[in-house]
Amino acid sequence: MYLLTIVFGPSPTPWSLLFEKPELADKAFADLETATQTKNIFISIIDDYGQHASIDVASIHGFMLEDMEKSKLAHIERGLHQARTQAKAQQAATQDPVLKSAAMMRGPAMIDPMGNSRFS
Repeated sequence: MYLLTIVFGPSPTPWSLLFEKPELADKAFADLETATQTKNIFISIIDDYGQHASIDVASIHGFMLEDMEKSKLAHIERGLHQARTQAKAQQAATQDPVLKSAAMMRGPAMIDPMGNSRFS
């Protein structure tokens, strides 16, 4: 799947068009490039799912074509990177002398995790 997002309008509004075939997505992207370079008044694009957009070229702020299969992998990699960063930070926190002494100064927990007879 290919997602063509066009940002247009006075208060920038994104609109996305979805394509199954890369050739059609590439053609729509190339048509947008040509229209913005030649200063056409309007561009009309129809996606594979029944959306028909007709946009004033002068109001286009930008557009992006995304291969959704590849971008899915990019999102996964970002998530894994965030998880690794969090794990590394937690590991570093357990070794940090300032954090260790702060934890010791707080003392034991107020409520025993094994149960407190007063709250049974």
